[in-house]
Amino acid sequence: MSEQKFYDTQPTGENHEVDYKDPTDVEEIEEAIKFGVIDPLTQKYALWVRTKMWRRHVRESIARISEYSSVLFNRIKEIAEKTEKRQTQVEQRQTKIEDQFREVQQNATVDSELINARSSDLYGKFPVLDDRLENIEQLLVKFLPIGFDVTIGHSLGVQPEINVRTWTHGIGVMNLGTEPVGLFGGSASQSIPCQVTHIGARESIVSLPVDYKTDAAIVKIDELNYMLIDEENLRSIIFELRK
Repeated sequence: MSEQKFYDTQPTGENHEVDYKDPTDVEEIEEAIKFGVIDPLTQKYALWVRTKMWRRHVRESIARISEYSSVLFNRIKEIAEKTEKRQTQVEQRQTKIEDQFREVQQNATVDSELINARSSDLYGKFPVLDDRLENIEQLLVKFLPIGFDVTIGHSLGVQPEINVRTWTHGIGVMNLGTEPVGLFGGSASQSIPCQVTHIGARESIVSLPVDYKTDAAIVKIDELNYMLIDEENLRSIIFELRK
């Protein structure tokens, strides 16, 4: 059998045309590969692709890499599914333990004052006092205008009335059409409780509930409107000034 030679051919034909345009060498091996952990089988197949002389051997090497990648993927998928199932079981047990502990707390308390403190005329009875305190805390961070101060420098020359509104999933934080179902164009706007302190006639400090706190910088839309775009929480906050 005569020696086979390798030719880098360019296929021709109506449906099989290939245009090789890049004559440059490949770049240096990326650091993620150079310093990463590579499976021994993957190393072997990669070496075969680089060094095998005959085309059928190279094709077989590439095929084995593809098949082995599928094996690794399914192995990782199986581990991830088992981990997720295990996590669900742990969370269920944790919830059960917490419920049992709450029941113990509820039944172990004999102090009538503490028992009465679990009940609210507005929100009903809570299993334990801690639940009622948590509910109060959640209301405070959402509605009490303390914890987040926004400074607005303006050129109105007066102390303006300032109204604050907010909405989520609006233009500016999401591309139109990518919002969750029912929120096309953003959610309906709602007012935010605020407390305004005027520092002269050109600066105002607006205090908001801490639940709206963000590191986003305030943006001037025009002389009467300023906005915060909280990309992390997909939320927009607008400050409307009135002379």
